[in-house]
Amino acid sequence: MSGEIIRHDQGGWISGPSFSTENVLAEDVEAGDRLLYDGHVAEVTDTRLGFYRFPEGRLPGVSIGWKAGSSSGLLFRRASEMLQRITSQP
Repeated sequence: MSGEIIRHDQGGWISGPSFSTENVLAEDVEAGDRLLYDGHVAEVTDTRLGFYRFPEGRLPGVSIGWKAGSSSGLLFRRASEMLQRITSQP
């Protein structure tokens, strides 16, 4: 995934200003949200709730389409899994 790499720092500065985030259930993520994912900012393009196969079996989940720069992809997460949504940026 390309895009800006974000690192956590309590003081707000490592190599620049930090983002503010909030924890959100995967089932509550919406198109247009910006997520902190694997150290990058990913913009949510679409979501779909359903039952997906996870290692524990078939469970309620959500597929999350994302883009970051020229990269894009699809995440599958349990509906109850917590993700980090960006609430403000420098």
